[in-house]
Amino acid sequence: MGTFYLTEPYCFIRKESERLKIYKDKKLLKEVRVNDFLRFYIHDSSTLTTDALMMLAEKGIDVVYFSHNQMVGRFIGKENKNVRLRIAQVESHLSEEKSLLIARNMILAKLKNTRTNLQRFSRRHDLDLQHSILALKHAMKSAMEADHLEQLRGIEGVAAKAYFSSFPSLILKKEFTFNYRSRRPAKDEVNALLNYGYALLRAEITSALQAAGLDPYIGFLHRERYGRESLSLDLMEEFRSIFVDNLIIKMINKGMIKSADIDHVQGEFRIRGSARKRFIELFDQKRKDEVTHELLQKKMSYREVFHRQAILLAKFIKSEMDDYYPFLIK
Repeated sequence: MGTFYLTEPYCFIRKESERLKIYKDKKLLKEVRVNDFLRFYIHDSSTLTTDALMMLAEKGIDVVYFSHNQMVGRFIGKENKNVRLRIAQVESHLSEEKSLLIARNMILAKLKNTRTNLQRFSRRHDLDLQHSILALKHAMKSAMEADHLEQLRGIEGVAAKAYFSSFPSLILKKEFTFNYRSRRPAKDEVNALLNYGYALLRAEITSALQAAGLDPYIGFLHRERYGRESLSLDLMEEFRSIFVDNLIIKMINKGMIKSADIDHVQGEFRIRGSARKRFIELFDQKRKDEVTHELLQKKMSYREVFHRQAILLAKFIKSEMDDYYPFLIK
């Protein structure tokens, strides 16, 4: 059971028995069995009937809406009713000590995973990335010594800047431009791809957190802000470089996506619909890639790793484990 992606714009989706029928201009495009999927990702102005939404809600299936390259909202099915875990999560959030412990472990994992990534690229392509690799090593030492969250955020920000200063060296196809990390709006083609990849990853992580009974809006490194899934952003830190960044570098360097697939519209770079479909297919394949979970000493897909990390976090929050153990690549 996986994710169904609808990238075709202006579709109409209606329920028929245990299936969804997808129409465009009154023509049937596709018919899907609802029980084959855990979540539905809907792009660009498609419409589900109330009956279709109700059936998805009854089956506990999330519907996530995207506009262009950004996630804009979600329709959530049956929520986990583990009230004690939610209370423990709020208590952990309010505890500076416990928030710092969780946030530090996540950031240390991000820094270590990113450093390992750069070391691999440096060896494979004979690149001089020592400045960024050394900066990440120093950031790890500083993160270990950080005694409050604001300091930890500052360390992570400096490390991210050092990492992205090396990013142009990783892009072998020079038709793509990347000067610096820009979020909204995306200032170049690579940032458009990063933004979309992070939006898809955020949706995946949010689903994993909800399945584990955690509230994705109550974070530790990222604090509360109306409408922001702060805990999703926290857990994403472990996977940004090793999952999304690696995927995008591969897509560009192997010619799976071209700069012509990205338009410049109203001061922002946006991925075309056909390229988004290709991106989603590659993202879905990446979710199935198997990696070794060092703590659990087991090979599993990235999708399983997302869920395992959410469960490990929930166990620590409930004091069933002595620490939160983030995901580390070898």
